[in-house]
Amino acid sequence: MRPSYFGHDEFAANAPGLKNLNDAELIRTKLLSAFERAESTDDEKARARLMTFVLVGAGPTGVELAASIAHLNSVTLRKNFRDIDPAESKIVLLDGGVRILPTFAESLSRKVAKRLGKLGVQVLTGVKVEKVDEEGVVAAGARIPSATVLWTAGVAASPIVKMLGTTTDRAGRACVGPFMDIPEAPDVFVAGDAAAMTQDGHPVPGVAQAAIQQGRFVGRLIAARIRGRRDGNPFRYRSKGNMAVVGKNFAILEAGRLRTAGFATWLVWAMLHVMALPQLQNRFRVQTQWLWSYLSGQRSSRLISEPPRR
Repeated sequence: MRPSYFGHDEFAANAPGLKNLNDAELIRTKLLSAFERAESTDDEKARARLMTFVLVGAGPTGVELAASIAHLNSVTLRKNFRDIDPAESKIVLLDGGVRILPTFAESLSRKVAKRLGKLGVQVLTGVKVEKVDEEGVVAAGARIPSATVLWTAGVAASPIVKMLGTTTDRAGRACVGPFMDIPEAPDVFVAGDAAAMTQDGHPVPGVAQAAIQQGRFVGRLIAARIRGRRDGNPFRYRSKGNMAVVGKNFAILEAGRLRTAGFATWLVWAMLHVMALPQLQNRFRVQTQWLWSYLSGQRSSRLISEPPRR
């Protein structure tokens, strides 16, 4: 998947998305470089701009990244500089919708907004970004000076989908049938974030658990066809619930009528992520790293891997 800039691809030069490891390393470089440059300048206006971080899009990615940056600023980097205090930086989370986390229940959305407020994140909803440039963001007619703008709104399918010559939706995803195949070629399957599928009148969400279920379904279907067996029942997505983590010690969970938030939910989130790792040694290594990070507030790597773009 790629970030979708909703027809404003010119935003990409100054507002990178978060879709792969390279994106994550670039974001880390931009964050750390901003503080290094803020430390080295005496211009208060320039320093304020460097210490303002704007995130566009208040879905799970935007909310989780905003909380992570808040923890980085207030805990991880708190003793790394002499002339600036990273905890005094400004984090702004923008979204054009009426509330954050629109795919979750409104009650959970309110709790997350309150939690972000406690972390020092300023949440602005109902505002649309009109311009992104080297000086920051223009949203709802007002400019927010910032040297670090991150795009966490919208996704678009991989360009490879267009090579299939099949019908796609507005996000560029292939419109697949009940067996995850495309009408033009029944033996060509599309699964995960590149597939658009409707179930019971609602689109199957583009989340990891849907992609995993689709991948397993397609794998079994291909194996059955190789053996000459008839196709069984069509694919049906079964939601196991949605979760989002909002910084340290806080997460939300929605599964059917169950809606929880807080520290206990955060523990469940951590346990599920560790158990999903493929090998025992990976689980042990991640558990150890997480425990150290939890107790010390430190991160294993704070490298500036490349020069800042500006």
